[in-house]
Amino acid sequence: MRLLRQLAWVAALALALSACATQSYYTAETLRRDGDGHAPRILMMPPDVELYEFDATGNLDVNALWTRDAASHLASGTRAHLEDMHIRFASFSPPAEDSPEAMRLDQVQKLHGAVGTTIRTYHFNQNNRLPAKNGQFDWSLGSEAQALGEHAEADYALFLWVRDSYSTPGRVALRMVAALAGVSVGGGMQLGHASLVDLKTGQVVWFNALHARQDGDLRDAAKARETVALLLDKLPK
Repeated sequence: MRLLRQLAWVAALALALSACATQSYYTAETLRRDGDGHAPRILMMPPDVELYEFDATGNLDVNALWTRDAASHLASGTRAHLEDMHIRFASFSPPAEDSPEAMRLDQVQKLHGAVGTTIRTYHFNQNNRLPAKNGQFDWSLGSEAQALGEHAEADYALFLWVRDSYSTPGRVALRMVAALAGVSVGGGMQLGHASLVDLKTGQVVWFNALHARQDGDLRDAAKARETVALLLDKLPK
């Protein structure tokens, strides 16, 4: 599992290294309103985040404490950002552990991560676009996402997926020695994406990718807020 995680991380970095900070796609610039013109209600999903220690041998190990803090900082930062935008939203109520609802949440979060990676791979690079899509931004989380609307009486769901790594002292030392020898050794990286999903159809109506960067620190609340601002750049309302 560790090897698969590392390969996925490296592949994602390779896709993102040459791109700008963020890149968005959407199906509509404004969101659907009800018959009375009321603004839609957005369900804020728990952030899907993992923070890693990046050691001198190239191993990436999840740090549970960092990850927990990052999830809290991202959630509070997202709430503050939505409030600043005057968006109607509700936070997802965490289900009881080992309940069917908890399993469904885990499935939806994994699905969002997989769909987001697929969008990066097959839509951002025009040479990789799937012929069946006819160049259209047409992606969905399916019926799993639709069930969330019934759970929270919301119109859309906002998902955040972020992966961040930090060099250990050993890796920092390795980079310094390598630099003296004229060799480039990579350090920690942060990347992620955010999606807005229509809970009536399951369609992804807005997607914003934060491409790999060496800035930001999700262990710090203020810097996590900066990451949220990048992830939610051009969020429709």
